[in-house]
Amino acid sequence: MSITKYAVTSARDAIERYHRLGLAGLQDGRQGNVGAPRVLTDDEQQELAARLQADFEQGQVWNGAQLQRWIKEQFGKDVYLGRTYEFMRAAGFSPQRPRPQHVGGDDAAKGAFKTKS
Repeated sequence: MSITKYAVTSARDAIERYHRLGLAGLQDGRQGNVGAPRVLTDDEQQELAARLQADFEQGQVWNGAQLQRWIKEQFGKDVYLGRTYEFMRAAGFSPQRPRPQHVGGDDAAKGAFKTKS
């Protein structure tokens, strides 16, 4: 099987399909694969993008959990948290988080340093 780079079981499966279906059994069977059904329709995605944009212009930033709750309330659909970030990216937003602050940071020292620069 070093010529075809197939594993033994894969080669046997291909041979069996050839005997059963002829050349049609050797074709790539993925043409008819439409993929998984979409969670949100195009209209729902547009409504979501408009809501995210409107809130962003008002200074409100959404996180995944908030978006997950909103989708449940608005459309009645349960979505996984990871999918909410896909919806945000599709709407032109990226997940953001604030920069970490050092626990021992001194605000007065930071202010004095900024005035010196």
